[in-house]
Amino acid sequence: MVAVLLSPLRVWLAVALGLAAAVALIDRHLVLLAGLSLAAFLLGAGRGALAATVELPPDLAGQSVSVSGTVDDDPVARKASRRLTVHVDHVVTGAEQTSVAFRIEATVYGMTPVNYGDLVLLAGEIQQPPRFDQFDYRTFLAEQGITGVMPGARLVRVTSHGGDPLHGTLLGLRHAVVEAVDRALPEPQAALLLGIVFGYRAALPSTLQRQMIASGLIHIVVISGLKVSLLARIIHQALGRWLPRGAPYVAVGAMAIYALFAGASAAALRAAAMGALVVIAGQLRRDSHVAVSLALTGAIMLGLKPDLARDVSFQLSFAGTIGIAAMTHGIASRLAWMPRLLRDPFAATIAAEAATWPLMLASFHQVSLVAPATNALVLPLLPAVMIAGGGGALLGAAHTVALPMVPIALAIASWPVLQAAGVIVSWFRLVIEQAGSLPLAAVVMPYFPPRWLAVAAILNGGALLGIKLRQFFWQRKVWAALGAGALAVIALLLIAPDGRVHVYALDVGTGSAVLVRTANGHQVLIDGGPDADRFAQAIGRALPPTVRTIDIWLITGGRRANIGAAAVVVGRFQVGRLVIADPDPWSATLRALVQQAQASGVPVVAANGPLTLDGITLSVAGDARSWLLHAGQAVLAIVPPVTSWQSIPSDIDGAIFMSGGPPQWQGPGHGFSVIQVAANNRDGLPVRAVLAAMGGASIYRTDRLGSVELVENAGVFEASP
Repeated sequence: MVAVLLSPLRVWLAVALGLAAAVALIDRHLVLLAGLSLAAFLLGAGRGALAATVELPPDLAGQSVSVSGTVDDDPVARKASRRLTVHVDHVVTGAEQTSVAFRIEATVYGMTPVNYGDLVLLAGEIQQPPRFDQFDYRTFLAEQGITGVMPGARLVRVTSHGGDPLHGTLLGLRHAVVEAVDRALPEPQAALLLGIVFGYRAALPSTLQRQMIASGLIHIVVISGLKVSLLARIIHQALGRWLPRGAPYVAVGAMAIYALFAGASAAALRAAAMGALVVIAGQLRRDSHVAVSLALTGAIMLGLKPDLARDVSFQLSFAGTIGIAAMTHGIASRLAWMPRLLRDPFAATIAAEAATWPLMLASFHQVSLVAPATNALVLPLLPAVMIAGGGGALLGAAHTVALPMVPIALAIASWPVLQAAGVIVSWFRLVIEQAGSLPLAAVVMPYFPPRWLAVAAILNGGALLGIKLRQFFWQRKVWAALGAGALAVIALLLIAPDGRVHVYALDVGTGSAVLVRTANGHQVLIDGGPDADRFAQAIGRALPPTVRTIDIWLITGGRRANIGAAAVVVGRFQVGRLVIADPDPWSATLRALVQQAQASGVPVVAANGPLTLDGITLSVAGDARSWLLHAGQAVLAIVPPVTSWQSIPSDIDGAIFMSGGPPQWQGPGHGFSVIQVAANNRDGLPVRAVLAAMGGASIYRTDRLGSVELVENAGVFEASP
């Protein structure tokens, strides 16, 4: 989301310059600080602009190839598959072999064992990582250096190989810890304990993860600064009496090992770096300041890897830390009636949510309302579960020790410790499940576009800044000017349309449902898809919750795949007119829809000629079944399965293939192709010959990407990033 807010960069450079000038005018003593901040911003912008991006070679996207490479991370086992991270060194396309160097994520099936470091030969189709409605999986993988995915890859050959010794040792220790916890505790307590103590979330059930998000406790299974600081404090207190000088350095080393053991993720490395700065500052007899330490840590990490600015966990960690440091004391001082054991985590959670709710809505589309209460019930016990769970797991992993009888003795000693940790984790699970299942546990907002994030950032940042700088409120002219400017920007972003035509191929399964939103905020719906629930979910993510009008509802076919969700459309929206364009005899489903619409007062007309609304035109194409959407010079085809076309006309930017597309296609493809089809559904699934014929076009499938948004830009339609 930072990438959205910082685009175009020139605008924000001008804003930074204006803010620096305003600060200098308000207080001349801050001129040097404002100048240094502006210089740092300019250096960061330059470093980000020069940073290399991780991208899949364009000639390989969508191609069926064979690749050879090395498994350079621990395979993740699923119920019927395994997910491998492979560093590819050679690609074979046809009879040509090319030396390359990039990483992919491959999903393989079967029972052939694969371990870290093994040399593998895979065959399958390399694809661009998808971008889902509520999660940018492509950016998530790019942060790990992964450029492509190979779903359903065929494992041709495996050759055992050791890999990097340090990485292999850490993975071996992790496996031993997981095995020890699994032996001592049942599921899901074992998975929850591994997530809390070691940040290992592979075994967490999806239902429990959703409940953790709704209850505001998902952060307890992430390696955070809180856990790293707890680890440092535990080690420092344990060794302080015997090694008063060496204990801080042992704590720093333990934090580094802990971060590596947790997978060396951005969150783990950032937390370890932050903790090390605090410890080093203490040894140098320097006071550590959270804002300074946070800025220094962020500058170093972004300087080394600017793409971290797009990492949601990176953004949330920094925003949450700033909120906790700035507001926790003030909130806690107003909660003197609460016991201190509960008051501190309660106040810290409120402060963190106050700083992060825009990012939570933009990234996860929900904000927990019960998070302060659940954190107050859970966080006081976190040190105990860290000590008992971590210590018991390490004792139970002692079978790696070669001394006789030692592994057995340590394994026996670990059992009661892990049982104690299991009791605490059972309490955590109870809080998560009960709170996460409440009807109003979280505010859910499926529709939250980037411009709403900008509005939320302006509102939130301005409010928090005003609270912290309220001593300057006597300068009314300055605050009035800033407030008026903020309100103008908010009105522009929140209310005014962006002036471009948006087309959504809705994820409704195998069927046809296309939403068109004009430059001035009018809506045209084409069909509605087969499933009412799927349509309601998809339309909720595409339209603001305040929109309750459909100006034109165009029906291109009268079967269930076209209008199975009609009841939701009529019940939720005020339809301006219903246009019937089905060239076939009316079905019983279509007759029932017409009767329902007429009973609701919706005008029903037959399609006679083009339909025009707010600068867009819909007209029947040459095959008498497809429809062409004209928005200025941009042209988009909406193609049903029954068509006489064998390829897209050259003057069309791209096409949306409804219900899986035509059974035959010759191509060649150009522009882009969007295919509306359900996952794991044979009906309407495009055949390989059709996909091969479209090989010259970018292909987007709703069964893999969710709803696909197309935007008119500079006279052409293109897929929204």
